[in-house]
Amino acid sequence: MHAGRGSDDAAVGATVGVATALEDLKSRGSALLVVGSVPETEYARVSGCMLGDASEDRRRLIVERGRSPDVRFADIDRWTPEWTRILHCDVDARGSTDVDASGAATPEFGTDGPESGPTGPSSEGMPTNGPKRSLDVRTSVSGSVTELGIEVSTAIDQLNTIAGGLDPAELRIAFDCTTSLLSRYDEQTVFRFLHLLANDVRRVEAMGHVRLQKPYDAEIVRLLEPLFDAVVELRLEGTVTQQRWHFRDAGVTSEWLSID
Repeated sequence: MHAGRGSDDAAVGATVGVATALEDLKSRGSALLVVGSVPETEYARVSGCMLGDASEDRRRLIVERGRSPDVRFADIDRWTPEWTRILHCDVDARGSTDVDASGAATPEFGTDGPESGPTGPSSEGMPTNGPKRSLDVRTSVSGSVTELGIEVSTAIDQLNTIAGGLDPAELRIAFDCTTSLLSRYDEQTVFRFLHLLANDVRRVEAMGHVRLQKPYDAEIVRLLEPLFDAVVELRLEGTVTQQRWHFRDAGVTSEWLSID
């Protein structure tokens, strides 16, 4: 698959089965798991393509933990909350604990401080090139993993309402915080969270991708894979970033292909 700009309809691999599987995901909405370790700029480039190019109307929800390279936002031209939303969470920050229904202590997400909180979002991490961006699209999330899930689900519902009902693949969602969640919560908790997230994505026929910086054959990937419609495997071959798609329902896998 050539993941250059304007290549949203490009085929993944050379076989009809793979191309058909990709079109099926786009027509009904899908949740993708993106695995493998590549440089941040390369992942940002892949994510930017999955978020859709500027040739069609797209609404976007990005849940990130740190600052994303500008290349991720290169095709976003509508920086208002009706079209673009960025949720920022920092699960590594120290915070207090809540108690869930089972009586277990639940770690909280740390806040980002007064400059990047909901009442005064920071411009750090926002794209610096192109026209002036609206900081209204950025929200800092604090609290437990449950509260993070509520924030994400609420944002999806609001974008669906604003659109008067989303068209298939109109909403593109990126979620970067899986590795951080696994560092603070047990696998069962993260599994439940991602199960709900994937269902929210499919409910509005969106296309969402969830990042997990682990190899495809890792045990945690095998655990989470059934939650997703496809797994996108990334690798760096010399200086070239490549991808390989594993389609669950179709039972097909693409060849390794360079990302332009």
